[in-house]
Parts: sequence; C-alpha cells; structure tokens
Amino acid sequence: MMDSIRNSETLLKGPSRRRQSAVTAAALLAGALLATVPASAQRARRVRQIQKMQMRQAMRRERARQPGFFERLRDLPPSEQERILQNDRRFQRLPPERQQKIRENLQRWNQLSPEQKAKLRQRERILAQLTPQQRQQVREMSRQWRNMPPEERRRVRMALRRMRDMTPSERQKFLDSPQFRNSFSPEEQKILRGLGSLFPGADGPNQ
Repeated sequence: MMDSIRNSETLLKGPSRRRQSAVTAAALLAGALLATVPASAQRARRVRQIQKMQMRQAMRRERARQPGFFERLRDLPPSEQERILQNDRRFQRLPPERQQKIRENLQRWNQLSPEQKAKLRQRERILAQLTPQQRQQVREMSRQWRNMPPEERRRVRMALRRMRDMTPSERQKFLDSPQFRNSFSPEEQKILRGLGSLFPGADGPNQ
C-alpha cells in the first residue's frame, strides 16, 4: 500500500520537478541572453560610428577631388577668368570686398610658375582631406609659427621640409633624437611635432 502511494507521489512529483527544471533552465538562458544585450548593443553602436566616420572620410576625399569655383576659374586664361566673373551671378552677389579679394587671389595665382602652382595644389589636397580637428591644429600651429622671430620661423620651415622627405620611421627617429631636442626650442619642437603628425603615414595629431 505504502509502495503504491510512494509510486503515485513519484509520478505526481516527476512532471512538476521536470517543469521546474525547465523553467529554471529557461530563466538562466534568458538571463544569459539579456546579459549579452548591452555588449551587443555597444558593438552595434561602435560599428555604426566606424561606418559613419569612414563615410565622412570618403566624402572629404571626394570633395578634395572635386574642384570648387575658384579652382576651376584659376586654370582658365586671364581673359576668360574676367569674362566669367563679369557674368557669374553668384560672384556679382558677393560683397565688393569679397569680389576684390577673389580678383587679387587670381592675380597672384596667374603670376606663379607651374612648379609653384603644383606645390600649392598638393597642399590644398592635403588640407582638404584633414579632419576638422587636424585643420584646427594646422591653424593653431601656423599662428604660433607666424608669431616667431624670423630666424626661428626659417629654422622651423627648413626642418619641415626635411621631415616632408623622410619616411614615417625616419621622421619619428628624427623627432626622438638628441639632435632634435638640442637644436630646437620647446616651442619649435611643439610646432614640428604637431605639424609632423599630419604628414602621410604619421599617427595623427596628439591628443
């Protein structure tokens, strides 16, 4: 009799225990899955951020390849430049001082040699591909350089020319050398390191 009761209890408890085990396992699995949601969301956000950054960089490169109004205008003969300026509505709507500035820039451009024009185009392409942070760094370093005495400006300019012709490893070796520390003042070193970080192959601006 007792055996029959125990067997009946076992039959009644068995499914209940199995259901409890199933519920427990489901809860544990759900907890494990929920625990991965923040990490997965973070990874997804990071992927989206990287994609947006890559898209912005691609757009900057594309804009750098596409000449603007002034770039298209300056490659024309002077007589054609003037004809376009007189007939271009956008130009005519500009303030007089802005129009005069454009004419002066065109005049200076027309007086440059082909080699000088090629160098300026190369600099423009580099600047156009910089990030806003890098462009701000260039403006700040340029301002500091302009405020230097003439001899220091010349020394920095010559060093930048040397660095431009170096490979990234050669450039870094030069910046880390005792010769660099002994040849330039702390302010000169700061400018050279800052602008040197913008050369191709460099690590980028210091944070």
